[in-house]
Amino acid sequence: DREGARLRQFYGEMTSLDGILGAMSMHGLDPDHVTAADLYTRGLDCQNLGGFPHLELIAEAVGRVGAPTPDDRVLDVGCGIGGPSRFVADRFGCNVLGVDLLPIRTDTARALTVMTGMDDRIEYRAADATALPLEDGSFTQAWMLDMSIHVRDKPRLFSEVARVVRDGGLLVLHDQTGPLPPTMRPVKRVAPFLAPSLSQLIRIVEDAEFKLLVWQDTTPQVIEFFAKLRELMTAAAQADAAGAPARPEQSLAIIDGYLATLASPRGRTGLLLARRAAGDSASAK
Repeated sequence: DREGARLRQFYGEMTSLDGILGAMSMHGLDPDHVTAADLYTRGLDCQNLGGFPHLELIAEAVGRVGAPTPDDRVLDVGCGIGGPSRFVADRFGCNVLGVDLLPIRTDTARALTVMTGMDDRIEYRAADATALPLEDGSFTQAWMLDMSIHVRDKPRLFSEVARVVRDGGLLVLHDQTGPLPPTMRPVKRVAPFLAPSLSQLIRIVEDAEFKLLVWQDTTPQVIEFFAKLRELMTAAAQADAAGAPARPEQSLAIIDGYLATLASPRGRTGLLLARRAAGDSASAK
């Protein structure tokens, strides 16, 4: 469909194994002797809002309600190129399955995971998050970082996630709420962004048989992240340096759209933690 095609183009342009290898070289990293932490602490494989510092914030919040253990299996929904899933496996010692709609992203994630020697605990599959090819109750937690905003059928998305999370398991969600103001138009022109209000989001999540535990506004941290990213991109573009965006004007317009949106009363970002309720009603939807 049209939205799927736009999403594939948007994230396909952001996905390049050669680009990551080039960035690794700039940081003095040897691909034959590189760890997952070498990548995610430098933000080389973290395309979630807030980057690596935000992963630490989320992990600390999860630790307060129940961190995964080495015996647990975590699902990373919309895994991208795998930075967050490698972080989760490295931080908690658990096993992780990452799924993403785009095969180019799961292929890149897999290559980086093999490179960092973590393929014994992490695997990747290309899959539609609204129709997961996974068994009921097969995961202790599901992490979904800045991905649900791209999915129109959110009730179906969260019902599918609830289906594959065991009773008592945890949903770890970070995303942007709406309604999105006009300042977000530069971003919406290049990819589908469909943000419900916070109350609507909570209702959808709880209708999928999750019980809300935590909502934590993270907007200040995300604003700080985008402000720093803008400085780096501007400097790289002016120097025509490696790592500069292919289309700097579009990239900067997107960042400016985010910054203006996040500074408004609408379009806030936040972390939502919810517990999977007992029963099988989610899998029946």
